[in-house]
Amino acid sequence: MILPTNYQLKTFRNYALAGVCAVFVVLVIANIYTYFFTKKIYINKKAYYLKDGFPIFISEEEYINFVSSYPYDPGVELQIYKVKGGETLWSIKQCYGISIDTLLAANPYLESLELKPGQRIVIPAKNGVLFPFDDYYDVNNMKKLLGSKEKAKGNYKPKIYKIFSPDDMRLAFFENCRPVIVNKNIERIYKYKMAFADPVDTGFFTSMFGDRVDPIYGEGLEFHNGVDIATHAGTPIKAVRDGMVFFSGWKDGFGYTIIVQHDDGYTTFYAHCSRMFVKEGQWVKQGEVIGAVGSTGRSTGNHLHYTIYRHGKTLNPIKYLW
Repeated sequence: MILPTNYQLKTFRNYALAGVCAVFVVLVIANIYTYFFTKKIYINKKAYYLKDGFPIFISEEEYINFVSSYPYDPGVELQIYKVKGGETLWSIKQCYGISIDTLLAANPYLESLELKPGQRIVIPAKNGVLFPFDDYYDVNNMKKLLGSKEKAKGNYKPKIYKIFSPDDMRLAFFENCRPVIVNKNIERIYKYKMAFADPVDTGFFTSMFGDRVDPIYGEGLEFHNGVDIATHAGTPIKAVRDGMVFFSGWKDGFGYTIIVQHDDGYTTFYAHCSRMFVKEGQWVKQGEVIGAVGSTGRSTGNHLHYTIYRHGKTLNPIKYLW
């Protein structure tokens, strides 16, 4: 076996060192060029704060500008939408076929479920979690938090020549997931939601909580103390929480009605039923079928009138049902 001479080894080391130096110089020059001559995404540090390492925007203007001018693929088609008078998250959800979860994730500056006319929101074309981040490794951290088995979508990986001068913030998208990092107000709303199941599996809102025009006469304002969910006659109505049936019978205006009392002073009210499957004093479990949707009483069509009370005070069911 012929071994290389000292001269050959020295020559090889010199070439290797020269190669490494050349690569290093190219990377440094490329990063310097990137730093000074390519467009980067700068965001005012006061526009957001970090929660568990992830940015939570507090400025609508900064966030909308960030998304609308984002130069890379965010992983999903996005639309900037200006809210019109009378529109709600629910009407937008139904119009675009996406979930409230998706809208909340795509608009991290929102602090309630109520929208204002003129407000701008981001609408993704698919259900999932759109999230900003300022560290490439946070994408994998988010994947673990979401429990997703799929890879994040979007052009979020820094190029090799941007190692030392990456963009300040990027976007990525996990399809068919629900947000886990939200601001304190939305986190509180999620806790409300998790405590209550949905009373029906299908349907859409036809009347919301608050003042409305009388649906029978088409004129005059009246206070609507719940939400109306239109769905097919006979659709099963389910208890939203464990509780005891306080009332099961006929109520003027509401037709066949079921009232269930729960812990912590909560009471739920299910009206216009076509059938009732429970009796007063009966204990029911969350998700148990207690009745069927109908149009009894003062009604314009098959729907469930659903109301929530706590200690006798009427609450907006939307905070618990979305």
